[in-house]
Amino acid sequence: MGSRDYARILQRSWILILAATLGGVLIGGIAAGVAKPVYSATSATLVTSETGSTVNDLTQGSAFTERRVSTYANLATEPIVTSRVIEELGLDVTPAELAAMVEVSVPLDTTVLEVTASDTSPRLAASIANAIVTNLSVVVAEVETTTVPGGAAVPVAPDATPPATITPVKLTQVRFAEAPAEPVSPNVLLNLGIGLFAGLALGTLAAILRELIDTRVRSTDDIEAVADAPLVGAIPQIARGRSEAILVDDGLGTPTAESFRILRTNLQFLDIDGPATFAITSPGPGDGKSTVALNLASSIAANGSRVLLVEADLRRPQIHSYLSLEGGAGLTDVLIGRALFADVVQTWGSPNLHVLSSGRVPPNPSELLGSQQMRDLMTHVQDMYDVVLYDTPPLLPVPDAAILSRNVGGVLLVVAVDRTRRDAIRAATASLQKVGARLAGTVANRVTARGSTSYLTDSYLSLEPDEREDDGPQMELLDFTDIDDLDRGETEPGPMPGGAASRSGERMLRNTRARFRTSRGDGAGETQP
Repeated sequence: MGSRDYARILQRSWILILAATLGGVLIGGIAAGVAKPVYSATSATLVTSETGSTVNDLTQGSAFTERRVSTYANLATEPIVTSRVIEELGLDVTPAELAAMVEVSVPLDTTVLEVTASDTSPRLAASIANAIVTNLSVVVAEVETTTVPGGAAVPVAPDATPPATITPVKLTQVRFAEAPAEPVSPNVLLNLGIGLFAGLALGTLAAILRELIDTRVRSTDDIEAVADAPLVGAIPQIARGRSEAILVDDGLGTPTAESFRILRTNLQFLDIDGPATFAITSPGPGDGKSTVALNLASSIAANGSRVLLVEADLRRPQIHSYLSLEGGAGLTDVLIGRALFADVVQTWGSPNLHVLSSGRVPPNPSELLGSQQMRDLMTHVQDMYDVVLYDTPPLLPVPDAAILSRNVGGVLLVVAVDRTRRDAIRAATASLQKVGARLAGTVANRVTARGSTSYLTDSYLSLEPDEREDDGPQMELLDFTDIDDLDRGETEPGPMPGGAASRSGERMLRNTRARFRTSRGDGAGETQP
């Protein structure tokens, strides 16, 4: 993943990261609040040489002391010292546990031993530090005792101080530990800082892992990154049910109606090699392809174009139930020769919108959709209508959509945001490539505010048609109804705002219309279903 991918992950999962960070701070604060205060006390002893009186002897003694001081630092936490401290203070701990409470250090370039003891009792911490230094001096005197000429050892004096003449080093306590007033831990600021950075790191890691594990598309940018096709539409969330399935007539100001008008306009600028026939499908079931198909058909018909919506999903047809149309006879009957197309096609909403329902569910839908009768029917209806839309089954579960897509001008792949997975999109596009179908574009369905890059806002859509200000020439929604009129010069689209970009769009539209006119043949515009 690149830097842009990480930035998108952070933008998408900022709530998770923020929650983890706040949780880390909270845990750090709780840990600081429930932890027992620990106090530390420090005592120090100076290690000096007691041998020689000449300069040479003193120099050698100093070197000897520097070598010995690190040994004494380790000796301070050994059982030979800690067991004596336990007995002296009457502690209920083991030598190893006492050693864990003591820290011995040697400042750089010195022969000073610093002994720091920590405990929940400030007085006991000071007593331990002082007792370690005292008993360390006794042990050093014992282990460093020399012998006099003749080989006899000189006994230690009753006050535990060895004779100066036979001990090469001397430990002198230079700092006595006192009971501290303030604890050294817990450090509230340190705990909060650790919790902050730990929570931030864990939240970021969780966001990255979620991105790697949960492969559902979360925004229109995700769809464009996965599918090798342009994004031609972004449809807001649409509720299920017949009463809420047709939303293009809800009013000019609703975001859903405008989204289908944008999709309708974008289809006119697609570079389609052939007639304006589209198979509308999705990677898997439940992505809302049927709802998108019927709303798109209604929107195109409202713009004046003749539209045929074919319910080519012969496994789970839904279009006729959404529109309350007769579903007992339809496409299946035409393909098997039981009925004529003109006898079963139905009009819905406006004279420009015709619907061919699925008819009875056949036992062999794939064979029917791939038959010569289906190809003949598709050729017949594309000459009768400006736009033909086929609502097909999903691509991945069954081969029906892939079979039908070979004979249309382009395929529109409907992808449900927060539902469809990236692997499913890749598999769907690969399925279309294998049969030689052309993926004309993708449609993002059920887009939420956080997953949309649309410019539509409530304030932009707040005006009713009669309340909009007349601020100059307006861009009209272009349709296919005036294809034949362009040759006669009777209908010329007005100037489009936008300069070079708009002129380029006009040229694209003219080229598209020319291809439609060529494929339909002269006089096709006069044919009525």
